[in-house]
Amino acid sequence: MENIGSLLKATRLFKGMTQKEMGKILGVDRTVITKMEKGEIALLFDRGLMWFQVTGAQRVLEHLSDGVDISVIIASLSTLIGGLIIPWI
Repeated sequence: MENIGSLLKATRLFKGMTQKEMGKILGVDRTVITKMEKGEIALLFDRGLMWFQVTGAQRVLEHLSDGVDISVIIASLSTLIGGLIIPWI
């Protein structure tokens, strides 16, 4: 899925978590989180589910399954946290 890295970053920042905190929860190093957010490595299904549970972003998954464009979701989250999270779109 294109732009998944930006979506991961947006949901993590929306929750106010650091990459290190997310890495600890998922059982990976912070550098792995960085690579996931840059789209350099794939996000495994189970880690993806945990990511969205931890960030409280299950509704994001619902929107994606309903066909909402990922860039719209990222832009909405970016507006809510007061920053721009669209470097990989």
